[in-house]
This record gives sequence, structure tokens and C-alpha cells, in this order.
Amino acid sequence: MKKNIAICLLFFAGFWIVFLSMQNKTVYFNTLGKISKNYFFMDDGNRGKEKKTFEKITDENMLNWDGEHFFAIKEKGYSADHEYRFAFFPLFSFIWKFSTLPPSKVIFLNFFMFTLGLLLLAYLFKQKWQNILLVLSLPMCAVFLIPYSEATLFLMFSIAIWGFMKDKYWIYFIGMALASLSRNILPLIIPAILCAELLFFVKERKIKQSLLRLCMGILPVIIGTALVSLIQYHYGSDSIFKFLEALKHWNRSFSFPNIMHLNDWSQESFGINIPALIILGIPLIIYLMNIALKQFGILKKIIHSSPYSAENKYNYMNLVLMFCCLAIFCSVFFFQKGCLNGLSRYILCSPYFVILMFLNHEKILSVSPIKRGSYFVSLIILSVVLFASLSYTSSLSFHYLGFLIFVGVMALYLFQDMFKKSVYNLLLAGIFLLNILWTSYLFNMFLCNGWLYTFLFAF
Repeated sequence: MKKNIAICLLFFAGFWIVFLSMQNKTVYFNTLGKISKNYFFMDDGNRGKEKKTFEKITDENMLNWDGEHFFAIKEKGYSADHEYRFAFFPLFSFIWKFSTLPPSKVIFLNFFMFTLGLLLLAYLFKQKWQNILLVLSLPMCAVFLIPYSEATLFLMFSIAIWGFMKDKYWIYFIGMALASLSRNILPLIIPAILCAELLFFVKERKIKQSLLRLCMGILPVIIGTALVSLIQYHYGSDSIFKFLEALKHWNRSFSFPNIMHLNDWSQESFGINIPALIILGIPLIIYLMNIALKQFGILKKIIHSSPYSAENKYNYMNLVLMFCCLAIFCSVFFFQKGCLNGLSRYILCSPYFVILMFLNHEKILSVSPIKRGSYFVSLIILSVVLFASLSYTSSLSFHYLGFLIFVGVMALYLFQDMFKKSVYNLLLAGIFLLNILWTSYLFNMFLCNGWLYTFLFAF
């Protein structure tokens, strides 16, 4: 535990060292300034890029984008004059209000909550320090530093999982209810539990147990969401479903996007979203299809050795979280008209993905290196071909560093057993340090009010 705490503190300290150093002209123009540019906001509302030092943190620039809405809820609650703010759930704003921290200091609150959740999961699943480094090397960690609700959701969901694994339902109930106050997870968690229960039921035929698990699983989500509705109604909403009605301002609707016209809000997130879509999305779909076919008795051979049983907590949680991730992939892909913005945020920065990383690592390493290598190389080639073929892709430059970091993290995760310990640790340290630089760049991108790598969504 001490080593894991030290790693988290090292990441945060490294972030500050890099971020503050890049505010110095001499340091910036002789290092990062040689290979990258930073955003600036133009009078017509567009964004441009130029070589300039990193911004200083102020109360004003920490309220860019959605930070403004969370701050407004913190200060005044909800208002009928700003209907779109009802799409933002209140728990993070309430915790922020309780902390009395100004916007410029909320970075400490959010990183503390994220770290607490990560350490809780690492202790629960007995993870090695190398896997904590891998999580902190994921190229979207900047989201845990800005005034958004990711860190709050991460902590509360981690508490719920602790209660679930320890057979302490009251802890699960409180954690999941608080998670539901952090983000609208109802249209995510309930379908995921339903799908998991269906697959277990067709195999085990235990209807009483299935109904009991279903009710106990979704009850805190329903209650937490109902509390959000009551809070918003107290502030003047004219509907108990105002948080859903407010999503109309994002103009989202179902469609089948043209693959060759996939796009994003920024090249930075685009470079992470494409490999995430391919390297994570495709195996997830294939794996769930195999499990479904096995449970229905259609397929005799499955890609893992042990059968799936609802009595096994690891199996149950694994399946529910996989369906959660699948729902996120499908929601972004089919409801944003080909815009992938927010995909990597909602996947890589979610507790669902981190828990899946912890749960499945040993199982993945049990697959032969040749199979792992052939699958991974094929997915990388597919990612590169798709990436190079899309009209949105621009010339290669620093803003695609997230692509390389993500692929590097996945490679180190999948092939940990194929390196000498010293070589592996050296590579891991390198990708970790590279992501600290990338995180500093993305955080400054937020301060610059640049085209952002985040996007409000129901989850």
C-alpha cells in the first residue's frame, strides 16, 4: 500500500514539476516548444494554436467548459434559466462547496478523490505496483485534475465495489447511491445488470435468485437518481425527468455513422479514441458474444477455461462491467453522428475499465504469448489503417502522442510476462513519465479554453 501511495504522489508531483516548468519561457521554448503548440481562444469563438508557455492556474480559467456549470451549481444550485445545467448531477458540486476550496485549488480535491478510489481498488484486488503505474499512464488522466465529476464517480463506485466484494450490502448501497448522485449511471448500470442476469438465468434457471440480485443491484441506483430528481425539483425544475430532458441541448440522436467520416472535437482526443475504439471495442464485443453463445448452449468452446456463474462474484462483476463499457462504446458510436469526442474519457477514466484491468490481468496472461501477440498486432494494424484513412486525421505531430501512449500502455499490460523484470520496469517508467508530460499538456489545453477532449454525456 505504501508503494502505491508513493506512486500516486509521484505522479502528482511530476505533473506539477512539468506544468510549472513549462510556464518558464526558457524551459518551454527549449523543450516542448520545439515540437508542439498550445491553443489560444480567438475573438470569433474559434481556437488557434501557437508556440507559447503554459497558462497559470486562476479561478477564471479553471471554470472553462463544464467547470462553469459545476461551479454554478455549487454556488447557487440549479436554475430554470439555465435548463442545460440540469444534465449535470450535483454530488461533485456539493462536495466542492463543503470543501470551501476556490476553483484554482479544486485540482487537489479531485486528485485526492481519484487516488483514494484507485488505492481502494488496488488493495481490494491485491494489485502490484506496476498495475497502478499502468493506470496512471493512461492518456486521459488529466480529466481527474479539472473540475469535472470523474473523480467523484470513481471514488463512490469504488466504495460500492468494495461493499459488493466484501458482502456488505449497506456499503454497496451507499456507494452506488452516491455514484448515482455523481453521474447519470441509471441508463448504464440497470441495462448492464439486466443483460448479465439474463445470461446467468438461461444457464442456471434460478429465477428467485436472479430477481433478488437484480432488485438489490439496481435499488440504490434508482434511489440515488430519484434524489437527484428531488434536488432539482427543489431548485425549480418542472419535471422529475428534467435531467433527461436537458440532454436535448446536445442534439444527440441515433444514427449509423459513416466509418470513413469519424471525427472529433480535437486531434488530441481523436488520436486516443481511434485505438480505444479498435483495441478495446472489438475484443469486448467478441468476448461478450462468446459468453452469450456459451450461456445459451450454442457454442461449446469459449475463450476462457472456467464457466461463468452468478455465484462467483468476480464473474458477476466482470460481466456487468463489460456490459457497462459496451454501452458506452455503443452510445458514443451510434448517438453522436460519427463524433467520437468523449469516448476515451468515458472509458479510460471510468472505474469500470480500471476494475476490468485488475480483474482480467492474470486471465489474459494465461493466454499463450503467440495468440496475444497476433491479436494485438492485428488490432494495432487495423487502428493505424483506419486512423490513416480518415479524412479528419491531420499530419503527424505532437498532438497524436496520446495514440502512442495508449498503445504502449496496452502492450505493457498484455505482455508483462514476456519481459525481464528490469527491462519491463524501465519501459513502464518511460511510459509513465511520458504520460506525465502529456497530462500536463492536456491540462493546459483545458486552461487555454482549447477544443476540448471531453464531452457531457449521460454516463
